[in-house]
Amino acid sequence: MGYSVSYCGDINVEPSLTEEDAATFLEIVNDKRTDRTKDFFDRIAASPEAQIPYSVGLLELSEDASQILPETDESRAGAGTWLQLVVEHFLVPKGYSVEGEITWNGDEAEDRGCIYAQGQQVEVVDDRIENPGPSWSPAAYASPGLKEIIGKLIASADNTGCSPDLIVVAAADIEALKTMSQGL
Repeated sequence: MGYSVSYCGDINVEPSLTEEDAATFLEIVNDKRTDRTKDFFDRIAASPEAQIPYSVGLLELSEDASQILPETDESRAGAGTWLQLVVEHFLVPKGYSVEGEITWNGDEAEDRGCIYAQGQQVEVVDDRIENPGPSWSPAAYASPGLKEIIGKLIASADNTGCSPDLIVVAAADIEALKTMSQGL
């Protein structure tokens, strides 16, 4: 990400954070090492990805502690990483779940994406900018997953014993293609 980032969105927390957990949350996202945050930072240190983002104060709480909000106005990169760490090492062990999305836009056109939260998971996804080419020679985009499914489908094609207009393909490959198309 570039140096400045604008965030938009919110993440709902179920149930709302208790007063003590809200205070601990704010200490954590501001990288304050206290007795209350010791367990969190110890878990991070023991994890395979022991990196704490260098920017702090990127996440805030709503007044009723039912939502995690990104820093308003111009901000810095790292909110997604903080949210991933807080959910995995603080909220989930305490029985909380999260739901929502926060989008970001950076200084550069390709510096944008979305932070998705559902249940006990958080995923940071960069937007993909595709250039389809000129109108007289368009290049269709297909994700690597779609390409793999289509390749398997074509490889499973068999017209043995069929008329020229019929081909038999593997049902599992058709089901994979159906599943992927439902998400489009």
